[in-house]
Amino acid sequence: MKNLKYTLLILLGMFFTFQSEAQKKSRIQPGRLYETGETLYAPRFGFTAKVPEGFQGMLPRESEVFLLVPTTETYGELYVFGRDKGNLSAMRDTWMKGLELSESIKLKAVNPSVTDDMLSAEVIAEGEYINKGQKGFAVSRCNPAGPCVTVLMVAPAQFYESVKNSVIQFISSSTFQPPSNEPPYADFDWKEFLSNKVLMTYASMQGGSKENTIHLCADGTFSANIKKSGIFKNQNPKYKGSSSGKWSVKGPGPVTAIQFTFDKKDLPMLEAPLSIKEEQVFSNDERYFVGQSDKCK
Repeated sequence: MKNLKYTLLILLGMFFTFQSEAQKKSRIQPGRLYETGETLYAPRFGFTAKVPEGFQGMLPRESEVFLLVPTTETYGELYVFGRDKGNLSAMRDTWMKGLELSESIKLKAVNPSVTDDMLSAEVIAEGEYINKGQKGFAVSRCNPAGPCVTVLMVAPAQFYESVKNSVIQFISSSTFQPPSNEPPYADFDWKEFLSNKVLMTYASMQGGSKENTIHLCADGTFSANIKKSGIFKNQNPKYKGSSSGKWSVKGPGPVTAIQFTFDKKDLPMLEAPLSIKEEQVFSNDERYFVGQSDKCK
């Protein structure tokens, strides 16, 4: 299954949506790493689950598919995604027809069956450049209120059964409650979201050299390397270069302000705007990428 996991992340999102949610009851946050036992909550689908034993997961930025991978010597990937409305009977028919991933690759379920409130089946890939050493499995459950959640597993044949058991445990232990369309960032906790993260800008949207990096540690300290104005736009040019100090944010919500107090006494306190929209963080109309910091203890 050539480059299957990357193809899935792009193409499955065209058919199903797994809206990234901000917070409140550990709402799923894009870019955050979730460890074994942590709670995943997607209000749009009324879906709550825990990261299974031996796994960690993340909702990659710019993606609508939550990815879970093993942390042990087991190999495989779990892709979790949802749809706003559905039922297991109709989904079973769709699975049997198969899903076109590309002009040359198709996913098809083998004898999908419904047991209790779960639809499940082995999944095979048909077409060119198929890695016969990989096997697939899919399982779905639906919220009585309408939305459905699916987990698609891809793993080497030798790990198929063990990873499949993790999939079943994950979905069978999940719970549903009435879906909520509450604004995703109404109570967004910036302090929690930014702690032990790094804010980065690049020379272009396609990547390239980093222009600004700001490490924000949970203890309230920061360290930065600023090559251009960016978050410090229209501010004192002395802010460029390496600096460190204390940071804080003003409050929750889709728009806030981040404050920097510098260790260098000749640099006055700086306040810069921050906003989040459709999973993207901005300051002074410039896009900032958020990742795990490798400098915070």
